[in-house]
This record gives sequence, structure tokens and C-alpha cells, in this order.
Amino acid sequence: MDDVDSVLEKARGLFSEDPLTELDEDSFEDRFSTWYDLSNREDFADFFSVITKLAVEAEQRLVELARQRDKEQQKGAPLEPSNLAEINRKLSGIRVADMIKRQACLKVSQGGEGQLIFYELFISMDDVRARVAPNTNLFASPWLFQYLTETLDKRLIAVLVEEEFDALQEPLSINLNVSTVLSRDFHNLHRAVGDNARKIVVEFQVIDIFSDMKSYAYACDSLQERGYRVVVDGLNPLSMQYFEPAGLKSDFIKIAWGPEFTGEEEDRRIEEVRQVIAAAGKDTMILGRVDSEKAVKWGLGLGVSRFQGFFIDKLVQVIGRGKRAPAIAKGA
Repeated sequence: MDDVDSVLEKARGLFSEDPLTELDEDSFEDRFSTWYDLSNREDFADFFSVITKLAVEAEQRLVELARQRDKEQQKGAPLEPSNLAEINRKLSGIRVADMIKRQACLKVSQGGEGQLIFYELFISMDDVRARVAPNTNLFASPWLFQYLTETLDKRLIAVLVEEEFDALQEPLSINLNVSTVLSRDFHNLHRAVGDNARKIVVEFQVIDIFSDMKSYAYACDSLQERGYRVVVDGLNPLSMQYFEPAGLKSDFIKIAWGPEFTGEEEDRRIEEVRQVIAAAGKDTMILGRVDSEKAVKWGLGLGVSRFQGFFIDKLVQVIGRGKRAPAIAKGA
């Protein structure tokens, strides 16, 4: 109790100006804190009820934040051929190094320990929109947006070719179009990477893969022969009903966590994912868009051990790896 009381007093000190923290010497009531005797069955039940309610409220807040982000992305005039050319021209001329973000992919064991698999580098679309198209919904047309990402690919590669890959400590993942990997721009990046191809992971979106399966097969084989690792990204429960992901012969398969994995159809979704894992192998699976501990536990229960998302970013910071960011050139 003394140890708990010491920490509590420090917390109380943070809010010393708030009347809520003041103790009433004539009363046993403390409005700032509530004590529970966990050896008492009734107290334990009350305590468990409180923390369960807080956990549910926290998950609801995360869901609401995700909805708000989606609404923000949907604002503005739709991306159309008439404004695409102008946006593309602006993208070709702006500096992008300061818009490059990173997100960790972590291997999590049942004991809670984490091992970094790679850092995914990507250009923040929120920053792109704010800088070149503040009144445009860039996501209105998947196909026009896909065309726009080809310009983003070139800008990202222009930054990466300046890196010292021999000194790179953490593997990097980059999301590229199939056409980009087959272009001269990627050839320039490959020359800069040199003998460090194993440190680079290339991710392809499934929508891009199916637009030209022959080119994807050639690009995937070419990358793997030179030592790169390949990720198929953009999978969800719906897409898994129509094809076998293992047939794409990638090193990793990334499935997005979402509300489809919970609710009335949860058992059917779990069985679908279980079959995909069995066919592709559990060491190839990455559960993306992980926003809560619940998602991690759900994945671990199916044998998935690799995770990516906002919750994982927080976990990386906690275990101290967040301080070790990959170097990114600042000139481009």
C-alpha cells in the first residue's frame, strides 16, 4: 500500500491546481482516487467491472477516431482526370523527404516479447493532400489514385537512392507499383542498394497485382532472385473468398484487421483466415491495421505472429525500438 500511495501522490501532484485532488481532513472520502481490496471478492468484482468498462470505452474511442479519419479523407472534390494532371505536376516538383513516415512490423511472441521485422516507409497522403490538393478527395477513384502513386513511387525512390545501405541496421519496406519495379527508376535504386537487397522489402497492392498478373509474376521472381523480399498487401476477408493468396508466391501476405473479423460472422471469418494461414504458412502472415491489443490476441490465437498498425507503433516505443529510426535523406 505504501508503494501504491507513493505513486498516487506523484499523480496527484500533476493535478495540484485541481480542487478534485484536495483531501478533506474531516472525511474519509477521496474524490481523486478509489481503493480496492483485491482480496475481497466484492471489491475485486467492482474493480474488474471498472477496468472492463474503461477498456471498452478505449476501444470505442479508437473506432471513432478511425471513422473520423475516414470522413476527413472523403472530403473535397473527387479526383478526376481533369484535376489529376495538375496534381501530378505539383507532386513532381515538391520536396517529399519531410513527408516520409515509418511504421514498424513487429513479430510478437505469446510471452509478449517483440522482434522488429522491418520498418515500412511511406509518403503520408494527409501531408500530400495538404500540400498539393487540399480541396480534393484523392481516394475517390481507386484507379486514378493508383496512377497517382506511380509519381509518389518515383519521388520516394529519389530519396532512397541517396541512402547508405551498407550502414542500414533495420530492414526497410517500401510500397511500390509493379510498373515501378520494372522501370529505370527502380534499376537506379537497385544499384544504390548493391549487396543489401535482403534489407529491402517490396510491397505490392493486390489491386495492382490483378491489373497485370503477368508483369507481377515477372517482377516478383526478379526481386526474389536478387535477394529482395516481397509482400502482397491490401487483402481483406472479401478478397480471400475469390483466390488463394499462397499462389502469388510472395514472402509475406498482409491481411488488414477490421470490423469484418468481429461480430456475427466472426466464426466464418476466422475459419477463412485459418485456411489461408494453413495454405500459405503462418510465418508468411502479417496482420495489418492493428489498432488494439484485442487484434493482437486475435491474431496470436490463429498462429499469426507478425503485426503492423497504430497499436504496434505504440508497442515499439514502449520496448525502446522507437528511438532507432532508419536514416532518410533530407534533400529530395
